[in-house]
Amino acid sequence: MSDEDKKRWIKSILIALFVFALLSLYLFVRRGYYNIYIINKVFGSSAVVLAGIALLVGPLRQYSFMTALMAIRRHLGLLAFGFATTHIITSLYQTDRFAWFSWYIREWIPVGFGITAISIWAYMTYISRDTKIKQLGTTVWKSRLSLMGKVGFMAVFLHLTVMKYEGWIRWFNGQVKQTPELANPSYPPASLFIFLFMVIVIIYRIFAWLKPNSHS
Repeated sequence: MSDEDKKRWIKSILIALFVFALLSLYLFVRRGYYNIYIINKVFGSSAVVLAGIALLVGPLRQYSFMTALMAIRRHLGLLAFGFATTHIITSLYQTDRFAWFSWYIREWIPVGFGITAISIWAYMTYISRDTKIKQLGTTVWKSRLSLMGKVGFMAVFLHLTVMKYEGWIRWFNGQVKQTPELANPSYPPASLFIFLFMVIVIIYRIFAWLKPNSHS
């Protein structure tokens, strides 16, 4: 690994840690505690934010504050995959909250979207190795990565929306009350912020696609 690549990884990790810490702080304030259940939520949400940033970098590269992120776009994507994988593994072992198989069968639609997303991200990680990039060629690699990135992000969006929309509706209707596991029910669910962030990313990507000479 070259010194330049090490610097890129350091920058990417610092951004990832900042996102992780920010989401952790909000969930701690809203919930009133911090445990493996909360950490698992943060892993999933952080993966989405990093993937969203990676998708926004291309169309926004003409702005100076985004130019520096172009060099670490791939690194952010790889970290997003790492966070998402950790989120899945942790979810599988939370037997106190997710009974083996029964919960996954009952929630097969969002789980299916989640499996689709992680499969796509795993493929993107596979072709992001230097040897595969050389084998595919830069043009083909970028085109394939761009397409798969958008499809994977939409799968995550559907995974989140289908799984969380009922809770959002209850919160908007004032039906969420204070409990030992929820210290501040008046605060919006963190997943709602992630949803709005994803909507912004999707809308902007559509706008960039429709705009002539847009960047991927």
